Amino acid sequence: ASSASTKILAATTLQIGQPAPDQPDEGDIVVQVTGTGGKNMGSDFKSHQQPHWDVLQPWLQRILEEGGIPSQLNLITGKACIRLVVTVLIIEDGGNLKDASLLACMAAWKDTKLPVVGKDLVEVQGKFWWKQGRSITSQQPPESEADLVETNSESRDFRMSLSMGVWVHPTSRTTHLLVDPSAEEEPFLEGTLTVVISMSTHQLQVDYAGKVALTATDLALAAKLAKGRAEELQTVLVPTR
Repeated sequence: ASSASTKILAATTLQIGQPAPDQPDEGDIVVQVTGTGGKNMGSDFKSHQQPHWDVLQPWLQRILEEGGIPSQLNLITGKACIRLVVTVLIIEDGGNLKDASLLACMAAWKDTKLPVVGKDLVEVQGKFWWKQGRSITSQQPPESEADLVETNSESRDFRMSLSMGVWVHPTSRTTHLLVDPSAEEEPFLEGTLTVVISMSTHQLQVDYAGKVALTATDLALAAKLAKGRAEELQTVLVPTR
């Protein structure tokens, strides 16, 4: 995924283990954030941006968990589940890491095919093995229309975000929202407003960190812009029949 000059890759890895006793029918998610040392990723820049990475990892973790992904990672209730490891690789950091990172995570989640016990996996003496001739990475044609729906993952709740920088005019002191702020613009902002929207329920979640008080008009505008962005990405992330 890319936003302005920001370029990010995300990939998923599946691990099989035992669920937590208090959540016997859920798996879990682990988000890892790392960089490559590419453009805008030198030692000086990285030391300046590292705090943003430290905030990015728990933010992504929370958004993915709240999206209902853990409940889709159950294999056998109380006995086996999937740990979804999401690795986010920051290739170029040109600002607005949240939006680009979440979009990359959603694209990776969309392409992730979850195994099913009995269909893809077989249990032998408490261990799980791939069935002969089946692999989660193989691009096998669906055996039926039901398999096609399952492969398309239509039941997944994809989420996207729209981040806006809060900029205050130095003389008029009026507040303006700057969509997709770049790394050059971020130092001049008084705060960042991020709106996360669910593709399935259309519910909004607002995260704001800043010193400037926002009005109801500001929030309404931000919500409208976020819904517009969601409509643009709807056909990309959400499969159609």
